[in-house]
Amino acid sequence: MKRTLVHSGSSTSLASVSSSPSFSPSFKDGPSESKLQASKSGFFARSFNRKNLERTLPILKWGPKYTKQKAVADLIAGLTVGLTILPQGLAYATVAGLPPIYGLYSSFVGCFVYIFFGSTKAITIGPTAIQCVLTNKYTSGRSPQYAVFLSFVTAVVTLFMGIFRLGFIANFISSPVNSGFTSGVALTIVATQIKALLGLKFHGEGFLVTAIGLVEHISETKKWDAILSLCCCVVLLSLKKLDLIFGCIRGKSVVLDKTLWLISTARSIIVIVVATGLVAGMGWDDNKPFSLVGNITAGLPPFRPPPFSIYEPADNRTHSITDILSEEASGLLVLPLLGIMGHMTIAKAFSGTERVDATQEITCIGISNAISCFFSSMPIGGSFSRTTVNAMAGVETPLGGLYTGIIVLMALQFLTPYFYFIPKASLASVIVCCVIFMVDLSIIMPMWRSKKMDMFPWAATFLVTIFAGLEYGILTGFLISTSFLLYYAARPRVKIMKGETSTGIEFMLVDLDRSLTFPSVDYITYEITKTAKRWGTSKTPIVIDCHHIQFADYTAAEAMRNMITSLYALGYSLVFFKLKPSVEKIVNGIMVNSKTPLILCHSTEDLEELLNKGIRRYSDVFQVLSSPKDMEIS
Repeated sequence: MKRTLVHSGSSTSLASVSSSPSFSPSFKDGPSESKLQASKSGFFARSFNRKNLERTLPILKWGPKYTKQKAVADLIAGLTVGLTILPQGLAYATVAGLPPIYGLYSSFVGCFVYIFFGSTKAITIGPTAIQCVLTNKYTSGRSPQYAVFLSFVTAVVTLFMGIFRLGFIANFISSPVNSGFTSGVALTIVATQIKALLGLKFHGEGFLVTAIGLVEHISETKKWDAILSLCCCVVLLSLKKLDLIFGCIRGKSVVLDKTLWLISTARSIIVIVVATGLVAGMGWDDNKPFSLVGNITAGLPPFRPPPFSIYEPADNRTHSITDILSEEASGLLVLPLLGIMGHMTIAKAFSGTERVDATQEITCIGISNAISCFFSSMPIGGSFSRTTVNAMAGVETPLGGLYTGIIVLMALQFLTPYFYFIPKASLASVIVCCVIFMVDLSIIMPMWRSKKMDMFPWAATFLVTIFAGLEYGILTGFLISTSFLLYYAARPRVKIMKGETSTGIEFMLVDLDRSLTFPSVDYITYEITKTAKRWGTSKTPIVIDCHHIQFADYTAAEAMRNMITSLYALGYSLVFFKLKPSVEKIVNGIMVNSKTPLILCHSTEDLEELLNKGIRRYSDVFQVLSSPKDMEIS
């Protein structure tokens, strides 16, 4: 295959590298005191200018533009979300293995914090399904104080990741892994609610253990709990699809459409209120046919610092912070990572055309958990279902969270006595009908049609999440995603072609499709030597087109040196064509004491001149040929 070297640009002559000019340092007087003061004032001016303040406190940006119309929209949206968060909070606490009241303890602080620090208007922060089921993993059968401590640790880790901009770690979770994990979590949550749905009582957590327990204890099902669960699920699913049921009359009246939407949105609290009223109205004293929530501590949560030592009656000893950290080591990273991943997914979905400030959002989650843990909260984050309700309700600013938070506080202060009569079956039904739609099967066929290999991380993550546990599921997915990236880095596409100068000198042209990294050096060297042995002799020069090599560090430069040394030892001459100046500087730094020549060329004319004269004559010195030019090989 003949390759023609086309020169476009002014000609340049071959030039050897001259020695660098000697470095002659000179010393000057240090900055004066007045200059230091000016520097300090400049630092504060840059740090506390309006742009940075608005980024840190987004309320300063939208607050001055607030109008009555926005206030009305926020009020309606906030009240609507409040009607959703009450039943969800109570139900999610049971998923976390905590008394239901802890769900409400976790539902109001995030609403208030996001008003000041949130950058996306529709997001609501509170308990989420994934975080609750993970919390259950570490708090099941223990004191609720473990959940509060987890909230504190989540705050510390999340703030650390926000301050040092480490949120990109969540980007290593690919879409198939995210989908498989979410689907596995959904089925795991359903499994945790089976006992409440059927009124069963047996020990065991997790999908597989619960499935076995269900088979063994199915005969112990309480029929009234099962009937109530069935009725609640039917009503919840029917109300969710009201727009389809009444599709024939939709669009004929704005008032009717809004009414149907409000009923559909508030379906959870409607079911809970009706079921609770039914049980309370029957007035049973002792022999109650339904399993009830029972007594709940009335009033607002006490304000106190998170626990740093927890007394556990089960083993009659106090667990220190060191004990807790060692026992829950895996959860310390898994919980914050999943919280960040879920929150950023929601933020991107509901940000519209605005850019999402990832650092600000991650920091906001950390602040929310940091304050919330002083009110006996479990770990919290952005909720997709409530954010969807908020957006559909027409929220205009994060101030809608004010009204949501007030509703939760009012419920804690005045409604807790009535929570006694809430049937556990109704709460379980709310959870099941909410999370069952998290099972994502719609991604399977597109993956199958586009790239079947992506089915593997989806299936592996899904199965490991169900049968081994949530933390192992997300770890498996993370490792698979990272392995794919590492394989991609270690196996670049190496395109090797025969080239020929205008005078008939043959050479090998190597084109890499990405930057050269140390995992790929051995593979690239192998491909080059294999092709060279098949095509020619060691006298055939090798030209590596470097226009895809955009960056380098010490390790990458060392990898390039190793490749040069290996090929030179086999007798091959190597030329780097169009190596970027920034990369060239780094490679030159590591080749200073090397006995192997580094030959660089930046223009097609100089490359042709070098090949025609023969590279070996320059093997005793480092050669840098001309200056970078806008050349192309055609």
